[in-house]
Amino acid sequence: MYRPSPTSGPVPVVPRVLVVAPEGGRSALVESLRDHGLAILVAPDEALLQQVESGAVDLVLLHTEVTRARQDLVLLRTVSSVPVVVALRESRASLEGFLESGADDCVGSGVPRSELAARIRAVLRRRQRPAAGEVLRSGEFVLDLARHVFLHEGNVVHLPPKEFGLLELLLRRDGRVVSREEALDLVWGQGLGSGRSGDPTTVDVHVKRLRAKVELDPATPRHLLTVRGLGYRFEA
Repeated sequence: MYRPSPTSGPVPVVPRVLVVAPEGGRSALVESLRDHGLAILVAPDEALLQQVESGAVDLVLLHTEVTRARQDLVLLRTVSSVPVVVALRESRASLEGFLESGADDCVGSGVPRSELAARIRAVLRRRQRPAAGEVLRSGEFVLDLARHVFLHEGNVVHLPPKEFGLLELLLRRDGRVVSREEALDLVWGQGLGSGRSGDPTTVDVHVKRLRAKVELDPATPRHLLTVRGLGYRFEA
């Protein structure tokens, strides 16, 4: 993420993260993330949507208890596709529900601040905004990347971020095989050169969910095809 400077060459753009936390700007997490090079913004509860819709932030970090985080996530997903990371205050809370509801990443209490900052940067890399108006089309599949909207046979189909990213990757490959390891690296930020070991079955689960939404007969798919021993490929 770079913005050209007329006098000093490329200058890194500091990601703007809007933190939602009970302590507001007094949160120890806020200071720690600032120390890790992130520009942290804190808005009053009533200004959350206003800040997001203004385009003033690159990512929202929900650092609250489970019920509040779930409410804010649902609210955000009704109006925006802004990347959202959930950092729960409870250590034993279930994370899966947040990922299924549209969070780009979710961690429980106790995760090191350096890892959380790294996860935020990874989400931002994966969700870099595409060129305005960029749309992928293949047969009856249409992905409007700028608006994060998927249409199948003219109908809008809701896809959580990981399913959307996986389908985008498959469409961009234009019939070529995508291995599970590649998908883990490019969509989840795990595996290959990331230094993090992901579970390949995660990809299998998300392909199964995609098939349930777009295939007439998910048991005999026509579009999201398995290439035995290699991975998956897309066929319009």
